[in-house]
Amino acid sequence: MSSRSATSPISPNRTKPPAPITKQKPASLRGSPVSPRSEQTEPDYLNDDLLEEDFDEASTPSYKYQDQSGLSETDFDDAPLGRLNTNFDEATLRRLVIAIDFGTTFTGVAFALPKSDEAGLNEIKVIDNWGARMSNSLKVPSIYSYSPAPNGQQQWGDDLSPDAVTMINTKLELDVQDNKSDELELILQVLDGMKDLSFNYVRASGGYPEYTWKSPDEIVTDYLTKVYQALESNLKTQIRDQGIRQRLTVDIVVTVPVDWAYRAKNSTLRAIRNAGFNEQNFPKLQDIIMVTEPEAAAMYTARYLKTKMQKDFLKIGECFVLCDAGGGTVDVVSYRVTNLEPTLELELTGIPYSSKSGSAYIDTNFKLWLRDILGERYFQQLDQNNSRNRISTISEGRRMRFVIKQFDAHKKNFSLKSAPMKIELPEPLKNISIAGKVNLGELTITSEEMRSFFDPCVDGVIELYQGQLQQIERQGRRLKNVFLIGGFGESRYLEAELQAALKFRNVELRRPDTSWTAVVRGAVIHGIEKTNRVNVVYMKTCPRSYGIVLNETFRGSMFHLEDRYTDTVTGDVKAQGQITWLVKKGDLILSDEGRTSSKEFRVSFQGTVEAGERKKKLSIYEYEDDDLPDRFQNAREELKEVAVLTYDLSTISLDNFDRAENPTNKALYYETYLTCKMVMSGATVTVEILWNDTELCKVKIEDVGRKSSTRSWS
Repeated sequence: MSSRSATSPISPNRTKPPAPITKQKPASLRGSPVSPRSEQTEPDYLNDDLLEEDFDEASTPSYKYQDQSGLSETDFDDAPLGRLNTNFDEATLRRLVIAIDFGTTFTGVAFALPKSDEAGLNEIKVIDNWGARMSNSLKVPSIYSYSPAPNGQQQWGDDLSPDAVTMINTKLELDVQDNKSDELELILQVLDGMKDLSFNYVRASGGYPEYTWKSPDEIVTDYLTKVYQALESNLKTQIRDQGIRQRLTVDIVVTVPVDWAYRAKNSTLRAIRNAGFNEQNFPKLQDIIMVTEPEAAAMYTARYLKTKMQKDFLKIGECFVLCDAGGGTVDVVSYRVTNLEPTLELELTGIPYSSKSGSAYIDTNFKLWLRDILGERYFQQLDQNNSRNRISTISEGRRMRFVIKQFDAHKKNFSLKSAPMKIELPEPLKNISIAGKVNLGELTITSEEMRSFFDPCVDGVIELYQGQLQQIERQGRRLKNVFLIGGFGESRYLEAELQAALKFRNVELRRPDTSWTAVVRGAVIHGIEKTNRVNVVYMKTCPRSYGIVLNETFRGSMFHLEDRYTDTVTGDVKAQGQITWLVKKGDLILSDEGRTSSKEFRVSFQGTVEAGERKKKLSIYEYEDDDLPDRFQNAREELKEVAVLTYDLSTISLDNFDRAENPTNKALYYETYLTCKMVMSGATVTVEILWNDTELCKVKIEDVGRKSSTRSWS
């Protein structure tokens, strides 16, 4: 969540590819604030008008290609859920593969009970029953609310009370921690929602504040708990014998954006496990597998189109681009086909690109425009969660939700030929008029204005594609196919614009009828065929915590008074024996890259100290339980010392250290900063101390994976 302009539609924050191809603006549109592509005509076959929002694959006519066989999505599905359990017994059931595609705007879950290690498209079951009062489509909205439910609403997905304040786009908040300005923006928005912790607000809420104080990680956990409960209900109808279910080997596949940071992946895994996808509910849980969203989508899309078109349109050695345009992020990745039979095998080629250009940012652009149209006074009445001149991207109240629901209906149908659109404003704006824009509460949006909401996102997608094209051509290869999937990929406008960008290169744009669920279906395939694939990434959890004990600069708000002391060397006031946990129990450890953590600390010694006294030690402690202590003084009996690092600063010239003077006794002392770096890989933890990237000492802790509940880390 990054800071946006308050006066104009935002330009998505994106990872830029090199040297994008310049698009010339027609003379008739030069100087216009909207995209320069209005003179293009859209292909006749672009008749699918659905975005990710409110999209229902199960009830919507399939998208058709002129050269396809005419099969529909139902040709790849078995009987509906709940009608297949009569023939299942312990002899025929081998294992259960579950896939979770937690999305910014919608979430999908699918599973399979495969008969072999080769996936059949008709084995994949996508959940479409999310419970009472839900729309029960193939995905459920990624929305959660902590508002009171006066009529027993579930307060998640589609089932929300009219006055609910909803938590939206929470997935994006998992990936803001590496950007301090994003973190600050998140904190400010949370404080806005909680009315800056006003006592009157808390008292008026009657113990049920509309806006939660919970972190994004906790909100995601609460939401995914509901998703798990829906899966559990579907599994009970699928396999009625719970004894058999308890004995099934289970694999869980988790999809993530292509460029997600470690911390976001770690938060996702913790949320998924805490929500119920764990050994307590699946006693024979074997593997949790991570796959990027575009990789999963590419696997499914290529196989689906081959089956549907009844021909191999891909050849060994050929490259294609997969564009996964979702609600929050857009991932664009290039693959080279390395094998076609017996299974399709792909090799990543070039550097994947990703940007926050998804359809959720179209909504944000619209809100920014709407604030300019209405003015601050009216907009505040419409969006009571908006303050400090910012647009809230993490919550929506009843009035704004009323407007956005209408906007989504226009958004999913928008094309180059669209006429002006009308939106009804809610009370207390129902009868306002603003010259040229609002007539007695009816807001008018022109086609040009709608394009201005879309174009920053559409341009972001095209720029990502162009970067992949350049990478492929620099390798001396030719691009023939682009696969477009994802909820935003259902947009007629995006598809027409991308088609126009492709036609000059003679590149085919292909999109499966099942593009909305391509990621979660591909994830199931990936899980079924894990033994047949190379470079499968397993998500393990660290079975215990590892930390070090340091003396920290004393801050009264952070440390206990009894730990306070004055350092005799520096004269600084410090807190003695504070524990820093470099790795915590339950932290994610990826099989392909391990887990790295580090802590910088200061070392001081007197100017008259003998060289031999510059040898120091640092202990590494292990802790088994979840309730991590933060002070050595009251936890020494609980901690287990598993290694000791001994480092010698006498080998370094004193000229390389900083010199300082004790303010009390004026004694000279030296100081420097060291880094304790911990790397977890396989069944080993390696810990080292570095000075200016120079290794001073290193130690290995073996067999840290003992008692691990899943397969060996090695």
